[in-house]
Amino acid sequence: MGNKKGSQLAQLRAGLRDAGVVGSRPKKARRDDDSRVGQYRAQQRRRRLDALMSTLNSFDEKVTHQKHEVLGKKVKGKKGNPAAANSGAVEVRRRELLPQLQSRHHSSTFVDRRFGENNPSLSMEEKMLQRFTHERQKRAAKTALFDLNDDEVDITHYGRSLSGLDELPDVEIDDDEDEPNAIDASTTHETHFAGFDDEPEAPRSKREIMKEVMVKSKLAKYERKKAKDEDDELRMELDEGFSDIRALLYERPNKPEEQAKPAQPADDTYETFVRELAFERRAKPQDRLKSAEELIEQHAQRLRAAEEARQRRMRGEPEPEIDAGEPLIEGETMRDVMGLGGGLIARAERQKAAPMQEDDDEDEEEEEDEEDEEEEDEDDEDDEENEDDEDDEDEDEDDDDDDDDESAIPSAGPQIELDDGNAAADDDAVDEDDAELAAFERLQTAGKQHTPRRTKDIPALPFTFPMPKSHDELLDLLEEHHVTSAQLNTVITRIRTLFAPHLAAENPGKLQVFMCVLIEHLVYRAAQGVEDAQGAHAQSDLLLHIYELARIYPVRAAEHMVAKLSLMQRNLTRGLSRGALAPQSKTWPGLPELSLLRATGIIWPTSDRWHPVATPLSLLVAQYLAHSRIRSLKDIASSLYLVSLVASHQKEAKRLVPEALNALFNATAVLLPPHQSARGLTAKAIADDAGIPSPDVGAAHTRDLHITEDAQLSPKARLVALLDGEDGAQAKADLVGAALQLFRSFGTLYAGSPAYVELFSPAVYLLEVGAVSLRTTAPSLVQPVRACAEWLRARVESAMETRHALRLQAHRALSIASYAPKFDQQTYDPHRAVDPDAERAQAAKLRAQLKRERKGAIRELRKDAQFIAAERAAEREAEDKSYKRKIDRIMGTLQSERSEEKAMDKAKARMRRQAGRS
Repeated sequence: MGNKKGSQLAQLRAGLRDAGVVGSRPKKARRDDDSRVGQYRAQQRRRRLDALMSTLNSFDEKVTHQKHEVLGKKVKGKKGNPAAANSGAVEVRRRELLPQLQSRHHSSTFVDRRFGENNPSLSMEEKMLQRFTHERQKRAAKTALFDLNDDEVDITHYGRSLSGLDELPDVEIDDDEDEPNAIDASTTHETHFAGFDDEPEAPRSKREIMKEVMVKSKLAKYERKKAKDEDDELRMELDEGFSDIRALLYERPNKPEEQAKPAQPADDTYETFVRELAFERRAKPQDRLKSAEELIEQHAQRLRAAEEARQRRMRGEPEPEIDAGEPLIEGETMRDVMGLGGGLIARAERQKAAPMQEDDDEDEEEEEDEEDEEEEDEDDEDDEENEDDEDDEDEDEDDDDDDDDESAIPSAGPQIELDDGNAAADDDAVDEDDAELAAFERLQTAGKQHTPRRTKDIPALPFTFPMPKSHDELLDLLEEHHVTSAQLNTVITRIRTLFAPHLAAENPGKLQVFMCVLIEHLVYRAAQGVEDAQGAHAQSDLLLHIYELARIYPVRAAEHMVAKLSLMQRNLTRGLSRGALAPQSKTWPGLPELSLLRATGIIWPTSDRWHPVATPLSLLVAQYLAHSRIRSLKDIASSLYLVSLVASHQKEAKRLVPEALNALFNATAVLLPPHQSARGLTAKAIADDAGIPSPDVGAAHTRDLHITEDAQLSPKARLVALLDGEDGAQAKADLVGAALQLFRSFGTLYAGSPAYVELFSPAVYLLEVGAVSLRTTAPSLVQPVRACAEWLRARVESAMETRHALRLQAHRALSIASYAPKFDQQTYDPHRAVDPDAERAQAAKLRAQLKRERKGAIRELRKDAQFIAAERAAEREAEDKSYKRKIDRIMGTLQSERSEEKAMDKAKARMRRQAGRS
């Protein structure tokens, strides 16, 4: 490139002179510019200029120096031109990224799909030529579909046109000497090769076309008629011969005569159902169904109206006519309207209560007949019968719906009855699938089974009651109106109806206070004792109302329950501080506390791992069982009842409660008479060997509690009398029976425990020793005790056989680990890290590639952002310049107008001055 010395400008001039861009040129060269050769030389000159610009400034070239040069080795990236690369990248972004940036807000874009448009190697003339050719081919393809004249070109015979088939060799053929069975030339030409005449066939007219269509239609109709006639003839022939073969078709082989079977009674279920449908009363149009809130409000109004009528009757005022179409909402009906409690009755409980319900129904019918004869006329009797039928149908439907819930209610567990008589069903074990709901089902079932029907004394109660704010007010209200146990449910139901939550804004707060009052009344009634079955049913109904209100207001109910449990725990601590064996120390819970603990376990779920109410309940029961000492049979009864609560609470969770098993062992050991086996085993020795704390076993204060007289086991354990302080041989026998039942319950509960052997082996030894000691004192109890011991021993032996001791995991012998060498001897490079593990090396390679690609992507995104920022700055600058030019142009126009206006004003002033002088 000429002289390499000198400045950059001198080098540029020398390069331009050498390239022939500047300087004088001969005439021949100037003439060549006008010829076609000039274009080629212009291209050469352009390439020289590009080479000149690339080699002019050596500062734009970047050279990577290697530490060790290798001759003849081409290293990629040894030399580079960052400026050219940056300018190329900018051009690429301007060509690809900038159009996307400019059209980012466009809803539609135009894409040029013309043939050859995206092919930069084609010139404009070549593009036009290819487009024209492509268009002609498309048109030819469309027109050739309906072209009838080009068949001659398409149809060929051995690669030749059909029109050239007549060009035969020059062979003389005599037309008169045709072979006998040959086809003449005219037939061959007209039949085989017709349709190639020069003159095409003339188009047919519409008349001819329609005529042909009519002929074809008539022909098709004639063919269908002919086929139908043939079918009719064939059918008639078959009908004539069918009578001859009928006997063959119906002929059956003779069968031996069978003995006459006795006629079975026909099932008249269907006839009965049809008869019921036939005599069923036709449905009448009804108003729209009311919501639960509307029904409650309506019945509350009816209660107030009934109370006003009762007050008028008491004052002797005339009584207005009251619509008796709908009965007042009471007991079960109120729960159905509120959606609380209906449809939770178990089939098993209903079957048990079926005889009692039949008796109640008969009594109810007699009472209704008497009332109808005394008070109501025939029309009112019909209305009431219809209402009773509808109620019975509703109850039947509820019973049918409740059949599906039979499996949700478990069989009776170890829960020991608290009340006497028919109240035993209230103390069944809780199903931990839904503990509180299952308990509520049993309460409601018992309430529906045993709650007496309304008698003539119940209407004497007021229909409206004030909301009691404390338990004393509730007692005053019950005493004022002489409310019996059978009427308690009616009073509470009417109060809840009158003070429903949606009737007034303050009613929810009143109901929460009323719920706490009902809890206090539950404890109060338990402390008073249960006299008869009606009292037990009243307790069940009371617990039912508490459960319903607790479901509506759980926070307030939980706070009140926890406060009660805290008070019981403080009383226990105070009693233990006075001395656990002191007679005046109240350590074991009494009948009121036990009823509260039972109600708490029914209302709240006891299977949760942690619960704000159930957890303190479990802790309190465990503290009772662990720290209280046995002093009397009443203490043993309380202990066994708490153990039964633990069994029912843990039926689903199956958590191990050692306090319950220890208390059950101690209670049984205290009741059984002392005896020493042949191996020297006593109850105290068994407890010490198993690590069971038993301070009361073999102690002096428990010697009077041993069984010394014989007595039979009662069918059901009755702890009410024992909790009241009764003593005797029968009481001790009943406690032993309850303990045996609890042993079986816990044995079933912890069947899958890995510590089953350690848990129940002491109980097996205790019962076996006790069975031996009972032979002389109570022979009637030997068989139940021995049966329970054998049952537990079978379970323990089965658990022993199925249990395996812990051992190390069994696996095959491992071979000695062989490690791969750290380096490859053939291609070892100490300066390069080589991983002998191929998979790990491949993973490292992929990670490095991912890192490199990520860095490259980030770098490109940064460059894209810089390019977009530069383009936006350029656009903004262009807009500013355009705006400035526009403002300058406007200002120039305004200034010109202003200057013209001033010049005109001056001219006018000058003319006025001249006119004044003249």
